[in-house]
Amino acid sequence: MTLKARRTLTAYLMLFPTLALLAVFTLYPIVESFVISFFHWDMISPHKQFVGFQNYVQIFKDPLFHRAVVNTLLFVVLYVPIVMALGLAVALLLNAKIRLRGFFRTAIFLPYVTSIAATGIIWQWIFNDQFGLLNDLLRQVGIQGPDWLNTPQDTMICLVTLSVWQSLGYVSVLFLAGLQNISREYYEAARVDGAHGWDLFRHVTWPLLSPTTFFVLLMSTIEAFKVFLPVYVLYGATDGPNDSGLTMLYYMFTEGFSDYRMGYASASAYILFVIILACTLLQMTLQRRVHYES
Repeated sequence: MTLKARRTLTAYLMLFPTLALLAVFTLYPIVESFVISFFHWDMISPHKQFVGFQNYVQIFKDPLFHRAVVNTLLFVVLYVPIVMALGLAVALLLNAKIRLRGFFRTAIFLPYVTSIAATGIIWQWIFNDQFGLLNDLLRQVGIQGPDWLNTPQDTMICLVTLSVWQSLGYVSVLFLAGLQNISREYYEAARVDGAHGWDLFRHVTWPLLSPTTFFVLLMSTIEAFKVFLPVYVLYGATDGPNDSGLTMLYYMFTEGFSDYRMGYASASAYILFVIILACTLLQMTLQRRVHYES
């Protein structure tokens, strides 16, 4: 056996444990879920009834699925620009030379690594209409706050607020890494040409930060389409008043694990996959506007 063949064999042997875990816990469930989407199955009976594309047809006729799609799209439209704008603003502040900078960087990232169950309890208290912190602050300025968790019009505000609060640290860290990767020489050259303040951000920071911005946009959009835990920790099994918090992932969860229609849930999962894939491909067309530093 040649040296090149031995090295190749050694590499595959080292990769085998990881590839085996990937095949068993990722690839196999993906394929099996796609197969199940063509069957009626309650997860209990050993027999599955083949129905072809009937699950997909029924999903598109289901008004609850239409509501879930609208709610999910609304969440994406609200969440993504807000978390990106705030994340960039926080990153710019944390990149400046301020006192206790290390403390603030840790504090802003803390919600991202905190248990969503614990934060959900905290935010249930914050949004409580009688003794919650938010309404108490509003009463201090003479405003009677609404019943946040039981008013359909306020459901999306609650979900977006909780999600932005939890993800802000992660997005800020990504932007901060991008900011620190920009060479100081560009700023020095721009200052020589008379650029200051907003001009530096517009002509130096923003163009050179475009790879990070594109990555954050891509990941934030994907995560927004998969929103589930904020709904579950705030509203439990009710998905909000009048299904105002029903998202596509929550719809899939209830169909599979509450109504025991696993084939139906698998079909909705692949519809969500196609929607996310389409949005990702659409965003990939923006990549030609990304400026990669040479």
